[in-house]
Amino acid sequence: MKDIACRVFRHMERARVERDGGPVAEGRGAVARWKGKAGDVLGAQAHSLGMLAEPLYVFTGDLPAVQPGDVLTQGGESYTVLHSSQVALGGAVVCTRAVLEKKGEDHDGV
Repeated sequence: MKDIACRVFRHMERARVERDGGPVAEGRGAVARWKGKAGDVLGAQAHSLGMLAEPLYVFTGDLPAVQPGDVLTQGGESYTVLHSSQVALGGAVVCTRAVLEKKGEDHDGV
């Protein structure tokens, strides 16, 4: 993944992942609000148990070793990783995508 992702995301903002207070990995990519589509439980504000209080976010970029519970920091904002997977194209891993919950004053994320 390093070769392809490093070239694709080299001009994106830096991101850092920490686990249990210690650094795990650094990379580059983009965090965006996940708008989702109708019926998409994770991306929409509506959930089967009711409305989500806050939107979720998604990171797409060059950042290996991301797992649920990690804290991703980028641009002065911190997010808790809820889910992470690698995206492949033609059998080659191109990037990492992670579903995030923004850490705020009223909650600490997961």
